[in-house]
Amino acid sequence: MKTGNKVLDNSEIYPSDAIAKNKERIKNREMLRESKKIALKVLIKLDELNMKQRTLAELMHVTPQQISKIVSGKENLTIETQIKLQNILNIPILASFYENTATQDIYNTLV
Repeated sequence: MKTGNKVLDNSEIYPSDAIAKNKERIKNREMLRESKKIALKVLIKLDELNMKQRTLAELMHVTPQQISKIVSGKENLTIETQIKLQNILNIPILASFYENTATQDIYNTLV
């Protein structure tokens, strides 16, 4: 950007901490988008199974507050938590779900 006779680069217009904060905000937005997708899958499956969040918490060995965070879509889920959800609710979250399903399908055709 040019002002008078002086050329300003972006670092003079946007302080580096503002740029870093924007990058972090964008990264968090992507994480939240995925968390909300998982939350929706969990809520739908809980409804299908007529299962209470408290029951899911007991099965996962976590607090009901943790499940509340998960189903609100505001929690950055660890892989361990995603695997527990996937295995307990039998819903696709990670790529391994599809691998396990394909393996089971192959096994079923052989039996």
